Amino acid sequence: MPDETPVTPAAAPGPTDLADAVLELARHLDVRSAELRGVVPLTGTEVAVIRAVRRAPRATPSRIAEVTGLARSNVSTALRTLEARGLVVREHPAGDGRRVELVATDLSADHVARLHEFWERRLGQAPDDVLAAALRALPALTDLADALSRRPPDAPAPR
Repeated sequence: MPDETPVTPAAAPGPTDLADAVLELARHLDVRSAELRGVVPLTGTEVAVIRAVRRAPRATPSRIAEVTGLARSNVSTALRTLEARGLVVREHPAGDGRRVELVATDLSADHVARLHEFWERRLGQAPDDVLAAALRALPALTDLADALSRRPPDAPAPR
């Protein structure tokens, strides 16, 4: 007797499928990879903070909290760790001993360059057509990340 189990069509990919794919990709590009010996392993918060400091040199800790969407206390904790590891320094602008500006160090630049080399190698292992398709999706993914960064995680979706 033939199998009469109804076959239901697969649902179109949705937001959870996108999140799952992004998380799997992130696993393959993890900064704690064994291939990155000698590169300081960082938490997700520390990565967000160092990226913001590198993108906005001489920003204040409050500004870093604002652009990352992180709580000021979490930024402070991450900055202490990044300073202890020699990746960020706090400087006072001339004539203003109270204001603190953040500067990424040369060591930070070296670690980021090594991380970028790792990502290039890792992504270079993908077939050319797959990588090209992913690169075409980059503007949409960047827009999605920007849109999410402007909204608190518990805010209702706009209608």
